[in-house]
Amino acid sequence: MEIRFIPVSISTRRKLTSILLAVVIFALLAGLATRAGGRPIIFGILNAVFLGTGVGLFEEFYVQSLYGRWMRNIHPLRSIMIYTAVVVILFIIVTNVVHLLLWPIYHLPVPYARLPFVLPIVIAFSVIGIVVMRTVHFIGIETLFHLTVGTYHRPVIQEKVLVFLDINNSTGLAERLGAVQTKSLVGKFLFDISKPITDHGGEIYLYKGDGLIALWSWNEAIRGNRILRAIDAIFASVRREQSEYQRQFGVVPRFRIGVHGGEVVVSEQGDTKRAIGIYGSTINIAARMEDAAKAHNIACAISGDLAQAFSDGENRLLPLGDEQLKGISYDVPTFEYRVDDGRALQRPPKIESSPRVEIPV
Repeated sequence: MEIRFIPVSISTRRKLTSILLAVVIFALLAGLATRAGGRPIIFGILNAVFLGTGVGLFEEFYVQSLYGRWMRNIHPLRSIMIYTAVVVILFIIVTNVVHLLLWPIYHLPVPYARLPFVLPIVIAFSVIGIVVMRTVHFIGIETLFHLTVGTYHRPVIQEKVLVFLDINNSTGLAERLGAVQTKSLVGKFLFDISKPITDHGGEIYLYKGDGLIALWSWNEAIRGNRILRAIDAIFASVRREQSEYQRQFGVVPRFRIGVHGGEVVVSEQGDTKRAIGIYGSTINIAARMEDAAKAHNIACAISGDLAQAFSDGENRLLPLGDEQLKGISYDVPTFEYRVDDGRALQRPPKIESSPRVEIPV
């Protein structure tokens, strides 16, 4: 009988890695705190397993979920204080549960008298552990891993799909709202759209002004048309928050997306501050796809090379014709992806023989 392994998506691997990281950090914390409390090693092991698992599940299924967005969005010091309080509560609960489970064997009471000595250790190591987890999340688990092991110390050619995203009429918004309010709106907007990208296997390559550049591996992007599902999720995220945008700013931001994929060169860059850079014409064409979306007044433009790679059944991909892009020696077939944003679906169908449009630099 043939055994087939089901491929695990990048987003699933990230969630498992995030849980494992939290488990390891807080399992060590629980083990040290238990030994400081003068209990046998079996107490430390069980405390480590239960507390590490509890914090790992709390991190992934609450803090990183839609319900925990408030906790990710508040001031970092307040977030750390709240997170530390949760860890302390979990530690006390776990300590009681473990003593209850091992009571038939050891007949040892819960060492409440030692809590004034143990709790400062728990708090101190919790703060350290939370800062480590936040640092890993800010940098990105994959980026940190690749920089550590030197995956891209020498240039590597890979197939990537790039997404360019920008707010429409950001200059007009700045004039209307002022600098401070505009910064608040852009900050909320980038916060809202980032998680749908990472949840669908993408990663944030760069935040740039009022938008961002995201990237996927080619196979991850086209498998199950995941990048199209990510685009749908981005628009859904902003729609879900539109009442909050109206309340805070009196306007809901509209935005456009350009998508292209192909070979790129991936390499480390910098010295005192290192990062992983992407080079090649693919990134230029992706940027021009965003220009095409602006020129055609649509929500999302996708290059023909990528559109042809998607699985059948995507009836929301409509041809726009060939685009002549400055700096590119050939015409690029371009498609509109009809996103249900309350505007694009009301547009009349495009004619396949649309005239060629020149996109300026």
